[in-house]
Amino acid sequence: MKAKPTGSDQNKVVMGKISRDEYSKLQKYCELKKESVNSVIKRLVTEELEDPVPHMLAGKNIFLYNKHKDNFSWRILLDKEIMVYIEDDLPAESLVQLHESIKKVIDERNTYINKKKDESVPIPSKLVRDRI
Repeated sequence: MKAKPTGSDQNKVVMGKISRDEYSKLQKYCELKKESVNSVIKRLVTEELEDPVPHMLAGKNIFLYNKHKDNFSWRILLDKEIMVYIEDDLPAESLVQLHESIKKVIDERNTYINKKKDESVPIPSKLVRDRI
């Protein structure tokens, strides 16, 4: 007959190293939450394991213009029909600069993959390597 596991047999200790700065931030966070470091770490790990968030989510960026403030709002509409509010006060100059930066890196990518036509899409080279 097997002996019933004791508390120490049922629970395991998890450890990880963090920098002093990160630990100071963790202590401040725990003080704000009025929780011990152990209980905060246990809660965060448990929450993540019970309801993990994928590394990437599918959705669509939405930018809205506010005529009264002459600025923009940035939203993301997830495919799960959830609207996420990213920012409500983006100056026009920020979006112009973002647009120029994105255009520059997309042009660089298009040159690298030899894209010449607007309707072309990236094709894995291993599919055509033996045929070109």
